[in-house]
Amino acid sequence: MNLPLLTRPAIATWSAFILRALPLVALPVLIAQREAPAFLAFWLVLITLQGLQLLFESSLNMSFMRSFSYAMGGADRLKIDVGPPMQTGLPPNHSILARTWNTGAIIYGGMAVVTAAAVIVTGSLSAHGIAEDLGAGADPWLALFVFAAGAGLRAYGGLHLAYLYGVERITLVRWWEATFWALAFTTASAAVSAGAGLLGVALAYQIPLAANIFWNMWLCRKDQRARTGFTRKIGADRDIIAQLWPSIWRTGLGTFLYLGTTQGVGLYYATIGQPAQVAAFLFAMSIIRPLSQFAQVPFFTKVPVLARLQASGETQAQQAIAERSMRYSYILHASMVLAVAAMLPLLGRMQEGAAVHVPPLLWLLVGLAGYLERIGGMHLQLYSSTNHILVHWANGVTAIAFIALATMLFPSLGVNAFPLAQAIALLAAFLPISMVNSYRAYTLPIPSFELKTSALPLIVLLMAIVGTME
Repeated sequence: MNLPLLTRPAIATWSAFILRALPLVALPVLIAQREAPAFLAFWLVLITLQGLQLLFESSLNMSFMRSFSYAMGGADRLKIDVGPPMQTGLPPNHSILARTWNTGAIIYGGMAVVTAAAVIVTGSLSAHGIAEDLGAGADPWLALFVFAAGAGLRAYGGLHLAYLYGVERITLVRWWEATFWALAFTTASAAVSAGAGLLGVALAYQIPLAANIFWNMWLCRKDQRARTGFTRKIGADRDIIAQLWPSIWRTGLGTFLYLGTTQGVGLYYATIGQPAQVAAFLFAMSIIRPLSQFAQVPFFTKVPVLARLQASGETQAQQAIAERSMRYSYILHASMVLAVAAMLPLLGRMQEGAAVHVPPLLWLLVGLAGYLERIGGMHLQLYSSTNHILVHWANGVTAIAFIALATMLFPSLGVNAFPLAQAIALLAAFLPISMVNSYRAYTLPIPSFELKTSALPLIVLLMAIVGTME
């Protein structure tokens, strides 16, 4: 049977994100119906830690994915902004591909160790008070260890994802990812229903995700065996490191500065807030992550193509693809935020006073901040196709502004101060830096480019927020 829709990267990616969101959205609701607020709050701390790990890992992944894409475009170097554009129609450079892979294996191995340690330390500090409310037999620290081990394995597995995306095997990877995340949701739900406790649920959730990483390892090896001249060896290539290092440290520093503040604020709030309020805020934050990932699919699935076009100097094609894919992503993001806002009252009635209840205004502010972050993020990603990385400056300035604003607003606005401060900081720093550089690099027309892409969904979101406040 010929099913062409199933071969499209966007369809496969959307399917993966839907099933990936199930344990993040539906599982907390199931836990809230069966367990105490402290149980749910601790679980959401674990989910937040996992989200931070995935987001930190993505910064490294993007640098390597671009590099693998450059090699597939026939590039003989990874610093595409140096020297004349590549010719079109060149065959893949398997030597650069292999050297980048071998270097990545060392870097990702170190990242795995650091990630596991960071999850243990951060989780111990942020969830200590909640763990005391769980009572005997809950095994919260063993559950944290399971998540830390899973985080370390997924950090190393990021190399395999970057490779498979870079060689444009997105559709294959995403369908398998959908399968394993569906299994994780099924086994974790069964564990919750059986009253398996935190440790049992953590194991049921993490084991299928670990199996997904091992499967990706096999897919990489299968692809590499078919490439003439691709040789695996242990050891980093100094020339590859020299070319990749500026992108890696700038992206990594920028991600750490921004996500360490905006996402880490949920972990801080877990140390001072009531379990039910903590659960509500972390639940909202856990929803916006998969929603944002789902909405950016039209753009994200074009990133390897944009990088390959950059290597071959086809800027006009880049512009057309960027405008169309950004517009679709913005519309989808705003529509999903409004749909969730409409469902929150119904969800609250279904739960009948259960532990997780997200006020509509809080959710819309979280959604607005997520939308603004996507605008700047996609412009930065487009600009990063030049391999000139500015994310460390954009995120660093935004993080400083966010901390200052959140500190000022929290005494009067409470938890609403966090997403509002994030939105203002994004408008003041992140968007100007990312958009101006993107406009300059690709001579995008101002303001018609935004009028065709981001303006209308943003206006609709702002109107919904104003309507909720009345």
